[in-house]
Amino acid sequence: MSQHLFSCSDNIIKMTQLLWCIRMIVMKKKEKKKYYYFQGAMDLGDMYIPSTDDKVKQQIMDALRVRDQGENIIGLCGSVKRVKHFAKTAIRRAERDQLFQEIITTNVTKKSDITKIQTQIGEAIGLNFDDKGVVVKSTWWKFGNNKRITTAERAALLCAKMKELQTVLVVLNDVHGRLDLGEIGIPFGEDHNGCKILVTSTSVEVLSKKMKVHKLIEISET
Repeated sequence: MSQHLFSCSDNIIKMTQLLWCIRMIVMKKKEKKKYYYFQGAMDLGDMYIPSTDDKVKQQIMDALRVRDQGENIIGLCGSVKRVKHFAKTAIRRAERDQLFQEIITTNVTKKSDITKIQTQIGEAIGLNFDDKGVVVKSTWWKFGNNKRITTAERAALLCAKMKELQTVLVVLNDVHGRLDLGEIGIPFGEDHNGCKILVTSTSVEVLSKKMKVHKLIEISET
């Protein structure tokens, strides 16, 4: 009888130990699942760490959104390929977010041609200059029949037309030297606080000293 009781007691102890072991295994599996879930969430991007390029793109967009006379002219400096990419991205985002009534893009090149730049800007905002006699065809301004107009007169026309736009972005690509914005006819600051100018160049000196940009954003190589 006593031997039978001891046998039953051993079986109960063994069963208890087995159940305890099973419980521990189940708990460990649950902990592992939680851990793997957390790790997976990290990999899937729950914690987003922006890249350097993303930060630069955001910096450009923040500068374009600011309506401050102290930040009308923004300079992008870097290699031609990188600057071109960032400028295009900024233009697409500005169009998407409807930041400006008009976005005007012009290529300046090494030998800047003021007349050519004025023509490109004029065409973008509906102000047409005739190539032969440089005659204004606009119905709101007349110089007379076949009268040739000067660079200064072109600038006055452009300036007046651009002021009709509440917000406008002018992108001057590939600038190699000083450009007189007043000579071109681009109003900014006190003349037109809604006008933003984005200047791209491979030279920090051109942007900071010759163009005197209000905000300089340098784009590094990847």
